[in-house]
Amino acid sequence: MIRSLVPPWVLAVLLSTVFVPSRTASAQGATTAADTIRGLAYDSLSWQPLKGALITAEPTGQTAVSDSLGRFFIVGTQRITRLVAFHDQADRLGLGDLVADRPAGDGPWARPMVTTPGIGTVWQRLCAPARRPGNGNGGIVFGTLTAADGNTRVGGLGLVLQWESVRSLADTVRRLETITTRSDSLGNYVFCGVQDFGPAAVVASGSQWRSDNVLVPADASSLRRMDLMVGPVEGQGAFATVGGRVLDQNGDYVVGATIAVGGFAGEIQTGPNGRFTLTNVPTGSRMVTARRVGYLGDGIKVDVPAAGKTDLVITLEKSVALERVVTRDTRPRNRDAVELEERLRANKGRTLDSTDFAKYRELRQALDVVPGVRTQVGRAPGDFILKGRGDCLAVVWVNGVREPNDYDNMLSRMPKDAIAAMEFYPSENVAPARFQTGGNTCAVVLVWTKAHINARR
Repeated sequence: MIRSLVPPWVLAVLLSTVFVPSRTASAQGATTAADTIRGLAYDSLSWQPLKGALITAEPTGQTAVSDSLGRFFIVGTQRITRLVAFHDQADRLGLGDLVADRPAGDGPWARPMVTTPGIGTVWQRLCAPARRPGNGNGGIVFGTLTAADGNTRVGGLGLVLQWESVRSLADTVRRLETITTRSDSLGNYVFCGVQDFGPAAVVASGSQWRSDNVLVPADASSLRRMDLMVGPVEGQGAFATVGGRVLDQNGDYVVGATIAVGGFAGEIQTGPNGRFTLTNVPTGSRMVTARRVGYLGDGIKVDVPAAGKTDLVITLEKSVALERVVTRDTRPRNRDAVELEERLRANKGRTLDSTDFAKYRELRQALDVVPGVRTQVGRAPGDFILKGRGDCLAVVWVNGVREPNDYDNMLSRMPKDAIAAMEFYPSENVAPARFQTGGNTCAVVLVWTKAHINARR
C-alpha cells in the first residue's frame, strides 16, 4: 500500500472531498456470483484520465491497471463492493488512495469512477472564505517545513511565493506577482491564489531558519505540493557536505561540469568519474545547477540535511546544434555590438548569452552560476542585487549606461528573454576601459539587450 506523506490535516480534508457514491451498500445485494466492472480512473485536478492507476476490488482482491484513457476492467469472483485506486501522482500530492463505494441495490455497477477531488472543492476546504479568482490565479501551492535534522517541523516561519504573470501571448511586459504566508504550528503552509499551471519560486526565511529560493515547477494541476527543508542560520547543523555525480542521458560520466549551489559562493568541476564534493554548503532546500559546454544546463531542488548529502545524481542532456542562419543588412552595426563581438573573440571576461538564459526559468538562477558574482535576494524573491567577491557591491552597466545596483534595479525587473548577453569581470582593472570608474574595486557586470545590440545605424 502506498503511504501518504501529506500532513494529516491536509489528508483528512482532501480525502473527505472525493466525490464517490454513498458508502452504504445493500446487504441484500451481496452474492457470491461473479461480478464484472468496467470503470474509469480520472484526475479532476488536471482534467485528464489517470493512466497507470492500480485498481483493487474489494473484497475479492482482483486488480487492474488503467490504460491511457483511464479505463479499467475487473472480473471478480463475487460481488464487488468497493474500488480502491493507487496512483503515484495522487500520492505525491498527498491524496493517498482514492475510494469509490458501490451504491445500494442489487443492480449492476454501471461505469464507476474513481476520481480525485476537483480544484474547486479543494479551494473550499483549504482557502475559504476567500473566493477562488477567475483570472487564472486560482491555483494552490502547499507543503510542510522540516528542519535540517529531517524530523522537526518548523512553525511560524514566513514564506514568499512569486511568479511572473502572463496575461496573454502578446504581453511583453514582465509583471511579478507576490503572496506571503506563514507556516502553522505543525509546519504546514498553504498559498491560495497562485497562477494556475505556471512556474513559481518560493523561499522560507526567518531570524533562525532559511531555505534557498527554489522553483515550484509548472504542472498540469492547479494543486501543487512543495515541501521545504530549512536550515539554521548559524550554529550546529547550519552547514553540510554535498556530493554526487553528473551523468548524461546515456548514463555516462560528464567530466568538467561546473556545479553551483544556491546561497553558496563557491563552485566546483566534476572529476574524471563525473563526481564532485562541496563542503560547508548551507543546509535546507537548495537549487543545485550543473552546466558544461555542449550540454543543456540543469537546475534541481535538493534538500541538504545536517548530515549532508553525498549521493546526488544530476543528469545533463546534450544540446543540439542548430544550423546557422546568415542575414545581410547594408546598415553598419552599432559600436557596442562590434566591441562585444571583439571581446567574445578575444575571450575576455565571462559571458552568458540568450541561449544560456533560456536554460533557466529565472534570470537570477543563471546569474548564480557565474563565478565571482552572486545574487542577494531582497524581501521578495524577484528583487535582488549583485555582489562580487568579498561581498562588495558590483557595478552594473545596461546598454552602456551605469545603473543603480539596488533591490529595485533595472536588471531585477528585466525579462531574461530581452537580454542578448551579459559580461562579467571579477574586478574593474580587467573590465573594458570605458567601463572603469575611479574608486571601484568590485566586479563589473555589462548587460546588453537584444533591441540595443541588433539596432543598426
